[in-house]
Amino acid sequence: MGKVIESSRSLAASASAGGGKRVQTRVRGKGTTGFWIFLFLLPFLLFFGAFTLWPLLATVVYSFFDWNGIDALSAQNFVGLSNYLELWHDPLFWQSFWNTLLFALANTAIKLPLSLFLAIILTRKWLWFKRFFRTLFFVPIILPVALAGQIFTFLLNPSNGALDSFLLGTGLIKQPIDLLGNGNTALWTVILISVWQIFGQYMLYWMAALQNVPEELYESAQIDRANAWQQFVHITLPTIAPMAIVITLLGLVNSLHVFGIVVTMTSGGPGTSSYVLSYYIYEAAFQNLPFRYGYASATAVLFILLAAIFVIIQWWLGRDNTQTTRQLAGGRA
Repeated sequence: MGKVIESSRSLAASASAGGGKRVQTRVRGKGTTGFWIFLFLLPFLLFFGAFTLWPLLATVVYSFFDWNGIDALSAQNFVGLSNYLELWHDPLFWQSFWNTLLFALANTAIKLPLSLFLAIILTRKWLWFKRFFRTLFFVPIILPVALAGQIFTFLLNPSNGALDSFLLGTGLIKQPIDLLGNGNTALWTVILISVWQIFGQYMLYWMAALQNVPEELYESAQIDRANAWQQFVHITLPTIAPMAIVITLLGLVNSLHVFGIVVTMTSGGPGTSSYVLSYYIYEAAFQNLPFRYGYASATAVLFILLAAIFVIIQWWLGRDNTQTTRQLAGGRA
């Protein structure tokens, strides 16, 4: 009997020792995992700090100086809020600001419904040659922005452009129309050309979102004799609503960054009718002499704040949408 008790004690001791080893192994494993996570994140953190965080902080600092971007930065160049006050009273800045806002809102309001409509069509079972049409609509995004701008500059040339030649030849117009030389149409022309180039990318976003809509819902709706519009309003839109908020934010923020197509097509003209904030910053920093890098940095800070407003709105809408989704899920449960 004593031997049995001793053996049981030895087994218990060995089991407790083994358990302690396992605990130590787990603790060591967690510490090792954290080290490897940090090690793999380190390159990203270094690049993020060097190419995103530092330039952002430097831009804020430069905005308080009257600096040309070339000479050494010194306390003598410090002007405080003078750059911001000058911006506030500069009519060209406000024209660029409102043009940028108009471009972002109009561009997004056109490309998102258009790309959603095409995405719905291209995901229908009855459509033939789906790959061909997807490729056809996606091709413009492959073109560089500068090349697309140059192509349309030649097409819209009032002297020998293909568009005016066609309209004159068919008798639809009696004299050439200079869309890029008219202050009332230049910005809208750039907006439409930008939509043509980018909407294929958003079409793919919508197609990815539509994959999350269960096909059984459409089949049930067809049994209930719901038409296509009712299916879209009551099934498609509520299901893709979370993705729609993200896609809308991407569309707005990307539209705010318009630059290349304005440079290649209008250079802010005619006059200043198609100035946008990116082009305004570019001219202040690198085009007009003397270079005003500090003034351009102040404009960039306000530009960042404008983009941040859209991000905050998206976060607020996304939060409300998440709460609604949870309530609906709880109700179904």
